[in-house]
Amino acid sequence: MSLKPVKGRRYDASRRQQQAAEARRAVLTEARRLLLSHGYARTTVPAVATAAGVSAEFVYKNIGAKPALLAAVLDVAVGGDDAPVAFAERDSITRLRTLTSAAEVIEGYVHVMAQVQVRVAPLLLLASQSADPEAADLVLKADAHRVVGMTGLAHHLHRLGGLRADATVDATRDVLWTYTSAQLYDLLVDRRGWSLQQYKQFVREALAAALLAS
Repeated sequence: MSLKPVKGRRYDASRRQQQAAEARRAVLTEARRLLLSHGYARTTVPAVATAAGVSAEFVYKNIGAKPALLAAVLDVAVGGDDAPVAFAERDSITRLRTLTSAAEVIEGYVHVMAQVQVRVAPLLLLASQSADPEAADLVLKADAHRVVGMTGLAHHLHRLGGLRADATVDATRDVLWTYTSAQLYDLLVDRRGWSLQQYKQFVREALAAALLAS
C-alpha cells in the first residue's frame, strides 16, 4: 500500500472547513434574526437550521442545543464577528490602553460600548424576559463577566489618576457597571427613542461627573 499523500486532499479538507465555517455563520445570523423576531421560546433549532439551509444535526453537532445557540449568538454580538479573539484583546479595546488620561479612556470606552450595546442589548433583554432558566443563566453569566471587565477598567482608571477622592475601585466598578448596562440602553434608546449619539453623550457625561475630579 502506498503511503504517499493523495494530491488535493489538503485542499479538500481546507475547503470543507471553509464551508463549515460559512454554514456556522449562516446559522448564527438566522438564529439572531429568529430570536429577535419570534422570541426565545418560539425559536427552535430545526427552524434556525431550515432558515440557514443546513440540517438540524449540523446545528447540534457544531453549536449545540438552543441555549448554546443563544450563547454563540451573544458571543458574536459582543465581538462583532466570529473571530476567536477575546473582547479584551480586540483592537478597539487594546487601543484604549495607550491613552494617558482617565477622561480619554472613559470617552473611548463609551464609544466602543455603545456600538456593542446596539448588537448585544436586544439579545440580553430577550433572554432576561424568557421563562427558560438556561436563558436566564446566560444573562447572569453575562453580568458576571461584565463585573470582571468593569473591575479591570476601574483599576486601569485608578492607575491613570484624576479620579474623585471618594471614587474607590469598588465604587468606580459599580458606577461603570451600572451606566454600561443593557437595561439603561434599552430604557433610553429602545423605549424613549434617543439617538445613539444622545445615549453616548449622556453616559460619557454621567461617568465623568461621577468619577472624574473637577
